[in-house]
Amino acid sequence: MSHQQFHLVFRGFLLPGYERSEVWEKVQALCKYDDETMHRFFSGDPFILKKNLDQATAAKYKALLDKTGADCDIKEMPAPPPPPEPEIFRCPKCTTEQEQGTTCIQCGVIFEKLLKQQQRATAGDSTSGTKEQPPAQSAPIITPGDAAPLPQNASFLERVSAYFSDHREKAFVLKSFILIGIILALKSTLADFRFLLFLGFLFAPLLLSCYVRIMAAESGRTYFQVLKEYITFMPVMYAEGEKKTEGVAGITYAIIFINIFVFYGIEMNVDVETIKGFVFLPHEPNLFNVPVSAFTHQFLHAGQGHLWGNMLFLWAVGTVVEKRIGHGRFLLFYILSGLASGLLFVLIVRVFHGASGHLLGASGAISGVMGIFAIRCYFKSMVFPLPILGIFSLILPISLKVRLNSLVIIGLFFLSDLSGGIGQIAGTNTSNIGHWAHIGGMLGGVILAMMFKLGEEAIDERHMDIGTQAMETGKVNLETGEASLRYALQRDPGNAEAMLMLGQINSKYGPSDEGGDFYSKAIRIFAHKEPLKAALAFREYYNIYFKGTDHPTLFRLASIFHKEKDLEMATRCLEILSADATTPPTIREKAVFQCARLLEIGGFADSANRHYQLFAELFPQSPMMEKVQIKIS
Repeated sequence: MSHQQFHLVFRGFLLPGYERSEVWEKVQALCKYDDETMHRFFSGDPFILKKNLDQATAAKYKALLDKTGADCDIKEMPAPPPPPEPEIFRCPKCTTEQEQGTTCIQCGVIFEKLLKQQQRATAGDSTSGTKEQPPAQSAPIITPGDAAPLPQNASFLERVSAYFSDHREKAFVLKSFILIGIILALKSTLADFRFLLFLGFLFAPLLLSCYVRIMAAESGRTYFQVLKEYITFMPVMYAEGEKKTEGVAGITYAIIFINIFVFYGIEMNVDVETIKGFVFLPHEPNLFNVPVSAFTHQFLHAGQGHLWGNMLFLWAVGTVVEKRIGHGRFLLFYILSGLASGLLFVLIVRVFHGASGHLLGASGAISGVMGIFAIRCYFKSMVFPLPILGIFSLILPISLKVRLNSLVIIGLFFLSDLSGGIGQIAGTNTSNIGHWAHIGGMLGGVILAMMFKLGEEAIDERHMDIGTQAMETGKVNLETGEASLRYALQRDPGNAEAMLMLGQINSKYGPSDEGGDFYSKAIRIFAHKEPLKAALAFREYYNIYFKGTDHPTLFRLASIFHKEKDLEMATRCLEILSADATTPPTIREKAVFQCARLLEIGGFADSANRHYQLFAELFPQSPMMEKVQIKIS
């Protein structure tokens, strides 16, 4: 005969008048738990001390635990289901019904032997097409502006250093410009040492392998763990650190598709004279085709190399920009940049050559996207794949990652186009590349980005990115990460993400007043805007601080957890509110009642009854009192 069973459960709460350290010592002495078990005991998750007890025994254990200060609950377990009815089996010889066994209780036949006889008979039957199958077996942080003032006799270099310490974005840009100068100087210098460059390229795989082995030995990682940081299988330039889950750049891919369709579906099937009417400017301009060509020329290309080169660049920068500025603005900026590129190109050709320029290609609009990229994503690193296996890269496409800041890359492209454009004006460059179209598009993109203050968004993202790296990858130390997060919070006091990460950093080695404050503020904001993030943040916070946040937020969190079917955390929030005498009466009334109901649903009858009694004491005039009286009685 089955009897009701109970579990003795501790859920992290202490009896009034007891401290955590005191309870720790008493429970550890009583239960002989090691430190690891005690950490699980106080983790806040339900900890079962005893299982499958009768009610009297469970009450005795609870009385012992009460003396330690641990507020344990006796949880009633559902009665075990009745055993399944025995499966009825029918003897294949005499058809007597019986339980499954090896021998028939009526005729005494052995089932296994009978089955083998039937199989042999079936196998010997020549008229049978198939055999019968047997049955299956069943530290203090300095932010910009915090530095102490310089003395009056400070040197020029000290003043410059202090200025850039207070203006880190300007310092970042200046470093990029300096790097551009160094690259250009190296380019002109190394042009005379091509043999040395060839040798360096020849021995690059060996040098890389040696370097990786050294780094692996120093860091304690494996050779291949280090190697993957320096090589890529991507054959084209791409932005590093982009997350695939951040959204889909639908407009970018649509533009790429349209360009490919126009080239292969239209351009290759019409004559050249027709195409001439849609370049900018058309060869026979009129009031209709001139404004139309300002748009159509952006989707025409002179050849497959022209098309695919442009599309690769558009993919590399367009997907990054569109995710940040949105689909609508991206499309608008793309078209406007294309218009700017065409206008500057036509103007330069008219002024310096006295002729009508004829432009086609998406590179002007793409240059505009690159200009926007330089402002909105100035901190991003671009990876250039450098084939280090020579001709064997065609078989095994392994390339060395050459990382360059986006400002450096865009700056080099701009200077290259400027040099080529000046050469075209001077007559020293006779190529058909639309350098001035590129310059016009890029300048148009930069102007649009500055008009819409995309640089301000970039600064915020950069400092948030530094904080994220400090927390997740360890590539940035915590002090630097904290300084950047504080700077981001200084720029936007409502930045909940920055608050949350600052809370995590300041709580990394244990609770702190500042860490708890950051956590609480972030949770309060998330509770109104992103409930799931609020729930995750509160779970982190509670496991560190073992306390709630402000009363309205805590009550809202209880509702969030309840919707997410996390009754344990919902109950915990409500219990904190119920036990706090400073909780506003309107909130406390609801909290006590809802807590009692959740405890009752969870099988914690004693705790539920205590909360019903507490409700009766505190709110005797409540409209819910009638229901409570029924529960108590």
